[in-house]
Amino acid sequence: MNIGKTSLRPKRYSMIKIFCLYFQALDEVYKKPMYSTDYVEKLYNGFKKHCKTDFEFICYSDTPVKADKVIPLPKDSVIKRHWHKLKFFDKEFTGDGDIIVLDIDQVVVNDITEMVNYPVSDNELVSYTKWWTSNKENIPINGGWYKFKAGSLKFVHDKYMNNPEKWQTHYYNNRTVHYKYYGEQNFVYDTCVENGTKITKMPGQWIAKYDKEYDKNLRYNKMYMEAFNEDYMILGEGLNDNIKIVHFANVWNNIHDNNESWVRENWK
Repeated sequence: MNIGKTSLRPKRYSMIKIFCLYFQALDEVYKKPMYSTDYVEKLYNGFKKHCKTDFEFICYSDTPVKADKVIPLPKDSVIKRHWHKLKFFDKEFTGDGDIIVLDIDQVVVNDITEMVNYPVSDNELVSYTKWWTSNKENIPINGGWYKFKAGSLKFVHDKYMNNPEKWQTHYYNNRTVHYKYYGEQNFVYDTCVENGTKITKMPGQWIAKYDKEYDKNLRYNKMYMEAFNEDYMILGEGLNDNIKIVHFANVWNNIHDNNESWVRENWK
């Protein structure tokens, strides 16, 4: 028996890569940075505290930030704001492995390992269940979290780069979004649908949507309760045990302006 030929080789291990984007440069629409660098640091700290699987946290940034790796963001580019995230769909940029793309306006509040390890296949996009919208015409995913196999959705990057100036105002011009240069998640979703991509949504109980406005949070609580048959989403200082991450989406919905104790306890 030739033992050398029949012995098993160890499988190649590829660490999950978590990418985020940070930009401080001003443009003609917003006259001041929306977020400070500690948004990246505190998101990174949240993953280090609440994730039991190995990962590499990478930030594409025009400013020094705390991360496992920082890739310089071009300061002079026709690409605007969130649209730089489409670079993460290019395997030549990210390298191999499972890729997670995050927005930085989020607070990790519980063990997030199950979300980080959520299974994904080629030509599949994993995102949040967008339970907080009742508009049936709205897209069913949220750009705060994408997971996919490196390079398997490269058509997203390629289509955008064929005409970036067109696409980054397309959804504003047709009134799908209300802020100039928004619509990146709409582009990702539409392009994936065009290419027959499997769209997978993680359990909605894991994600909370939170706002600076009290009335909106009451509405989100009611929607969460009705969608998942729960007693509450966030009640005073209490968080539903199912919630792993809280998304402070929407313009100027700043985490740093929130003084609730559950935010201070987890965002540090």
